[in-house]
Amino acid sequence: MSYHKENLKERLAEIAWEICEAESWQKINMRLVAQKAGVSPTAFYRHFQNKNDLRAELMRRGYQLINEGMKDLNVGDNFASYGAHVVRFGLDHPHIYDLMFESNDLDRSRYPDLEALSMASFNGIVKGIRGLFPHQPERELMLKAYNIWASTMGLVTILRHSKQTGKRTETIEWIENNLEEYLMMTTFR
Repeated sequence: MSYHKENLKERLAEIAWEICEAESWQKINMRLVAQKAGVSPTAFYRHFQNKNDLRAELMRRGYQLINEGMKDLNVGDNFASYGAHVVRFGLDHPHIYDLMFESNDLDRSRYPDLEALSMASFNGIVKGIRGLFPHQPERELMLKAYNIWASTMGLVTILRHSKQTGKRTETIEWIENNLEEYLMMTTFR
């Protein structure tokens, strides 16, 4: 099946997303993506100069998913809704999450929009904390935000590890089913 030029970049990114979701970023190669799209590798390179351009595109899409989901959350609720949303994203899209948050070798200066999208995700937590502590000095507010962000990242790792190893305890089950409550309970005590 062939695609019109204007749709090909989108289709190539969709195929790469599907491979990454199912297997991991490491399983993606441009020849395979081009083959699944029914085009030559040369056609692929007309839309992505290299594999890093494709990686940046998948990361971009992941941040957009997180940020779109955050728009549905009530800013006035609290930071916990935002943190729980990021944890759920990490559980629902583990390979994409890994690509986004464990890709330290990508030169982000070539993709400035990634930094903006990443900051938009983090800013959801900042907004939620600001709602709880409107008079908090900025430095203290940011320290709380970084603590929550680190907690959500760690929580994704713990919950995923418990599933992979089959070591699901009653406590782990409760945390996963009550993310907002857990984050509220453990963050400011």
